[in-house]
Amino acid sequence: MATITAAMVKQLRDRSGAGMSDCKGALTEADGDLDKAFEILQVKLRGKVENRAGRVASEGAALTEISADNKTAAIVEVNCQTDFVANGDGFKQIARLATKTALSSGAADLAALEAAAVDGKSLKELCDELTAKTGEKHAIRRVERVTSAGHIGSYVHFNSKIAVLVAVEGDGDLATVADEVAIQVASLKPLYVRRDEVSADEIAKQKELAAAQIKAEEDDAAAELAAWETRMQEEADAVTDAVRAKQAELAKKVKSLSSRPQQAKDKIMEGKVNKWMTDVVLLDQASVKESKLSVAAFIATLNKNAKVTKVVRFEVGEGVEKAPTKDFATEVAEMEAKANKG
Repeated sequence: MATITAAMVKQLRDRSGAGMSDCKGALTEADGDLDKAFEILQVKLRGKVENRAGRVASEGAALTEISADNKTAAIVEVNCQTDFVANGDGFKQIARLATKTALSSGAADLAALEAAAVDGKSLKELCDELTAKTGEKHAIRRVERVTSAGHIGSYVHFNSKIAVLVAVEGDGDLATVADEVAIQVASLKPLYVRRDEVSADEIAKQKELAAAQIKAEEDDAAAELAAWETRMQEEADAVTDAVRAKQAELAKKVKSLSSRPQQAKDKIMEGKVNKWMTDVVLLDQASVKESKLSVAAFIATLNKNAKVTKVVRFEVGEGVEKAPTKDFATEVAEMEAKANKG
C-alpha cells in the first residue's frame, strides 16, 4: 500500500479542483497512482454533478463588464442555491471570471459562454467542479452582449442581485446620462425603452384587462347593493335612516356605473393603458432623481442630444420557480420521523 503524502493530495487537488478528503480517498483507492486517482475523481465528481443537475439554483450574482472604450459590454447571471455560497470566494471568483470571459471571448449566448475555455477548461467544467466541491449546483444562467457607437454605462447593486447595462448615443456627455438611466432601470424595472416598442398585441391585452376591471367594478357595486338590501329585509324593523341613506347611495352608484356609455368606458380604458405605460416604459416613468419629471424630461436636462438605444436588466433568480421553503418546526418533525423510521 502506497503512502499518501500531503504533497500528492495537493497535486491532485490542484489538478482536479476536488476537496482534500475526496483527493485523499481517490489516491488511496488508486494506491498512489496520480493519473488513476484523477480518473476515479472524474467519475465521482460527474456523479455528484448529475445528482445536483435538477436542483433549483435561484441565488447568485448578476455582474457586468465593459470594454475600456465603453463601446462593448457583457452582462451575466451566475447561480447557486444559497446566499451563503453566493457570498463565498469560490462563487464570486467564477461569477467574475464568467463575466470577464463573456466580454473577452465575444460569446453571444449561453452555450458559447459555457464552452469558452479558461486555462484549458471550459467555464461549464469549472462550474461543475464547484458543484462537486461545495455540494451546491453552480451554473451560468444567461448572458447578453451590448455594443454601441456611443457610450455604455452600467449599474450593479451592492449585493450583486441586480445588474444593468444602458447604451446611449448622441453628442456631448453621454456617460452621465448612461449612469443616471442605469440607476433608474435598476430601481423601477421598465420593460421597454419607448412606447413604439410596445406591440399592438400587448396594448390589446392591456385594454382587455382594463375592460375586465371596469366590469368588475360594476359587478362589485351591484353585489354590495344586493347584500345591503338583503340585510335591510332581514332587519326590517330595525332599519334606521342612516341605513336607508347608505342603500340609496349604493343604488345611485350602481346606476351611475351601469349607465356609462361605451365612449366613457373607452376613455377610462385608455387612461388605464396610459397609466400602465408610465409604469413599464422607461422614458415615460417618473424619474427617481427628479420625481416631478419624466425620465425623458430628466435626460433632456442632462443632455438634449442623448438617446437611449438599449437597456438590459438582470435580476438574480427572476423567473425561476423556487421550491417552497419549510419552516423550522416542519424540518424538525421530518428529521424526527426519519430517525424513528430508521
